[in-house]
Amino acid sequence: MSISKNKIFCFIPAKAASTRLKKKNILKLAGKELIYYPINNAIKSGLFEQEDIILSTESDEIKLIAEKYGANVPYLREEKLARDPYGVVDVLLDFLERFPNYNDYDSVCILLPTAPLMVVEDLMSAVEKFEGGGFDVLMSVTETEHNAYRTISIGKDNFIKPIFPNHIRKKSQELESTYRINGALIIIDVAELVISKTYFLPKWGAYNMPSNRSIDIDNQEGYEYAKFLISTKQLDAEA
Repeated sequence: MSISKNKIFCFIPAKAASTRLKKKNILKLAGKELIYYPINNAIKSGLFEQEDIILSTESDEIKLIAEKYGANVPYLREEKLARDPYGVVDVLLDFLERFPNYNDYDSVCILLPTAPLMVVEDLMSAVEKFEGGGFDVLMSVTETEHNAYRTISIGKDNFIKPIFPNHIRKKSQELESTYRINGALIIIDVAELVISKTYFLPKWGAYNMPSNRSIDIDNQEGYEYAKFLISTKQLDAEA
């Protein structure tokens, strides 16, 4: 696996003001807070300079934990940026305004603590694919458990309406595979991000991950499932 030839930094958003699962970014999994996992992957990958592994938070508590694990937390973001309607793009653009030297970087890799089961090989392969694929942005995905071409809607009269009526009667093997964005990582061209202020760009690439590494911990059920996968040794928490 080749190391990145481009100038790239890592950005880990980790707010304290989560709503559906309180303080989810510092919940513990196999004895380590969730923010440990993206920090550890970033360090082990060798893709980033130590000071370029940046964690963004509004919380002193999260800042101290992140620094213990080796991340750079150069400032505490404004409280409003930890709440709706602000998202990761807003937080990253705010960072780029505060630290304009990072506008000179070729790309940024966003790693989310809520996807702790991603392994370092995923990160390295995704960066290599982004840099060799001619993409403006690359997102990690996983195949949907049920093919999206079979999805339906149900009207107020309880009648079923196929979303893709031309596909609903086809056999499974006749359907093209469908995927979902799994929320583990996003790699984006910095210049394109600053201009477009979004990561939904035309040259949009995918890095496919297996479902057992694509857990997105956004509620108690997801958290319990991640603990189950590790406890049954289906995954190595230190990988």
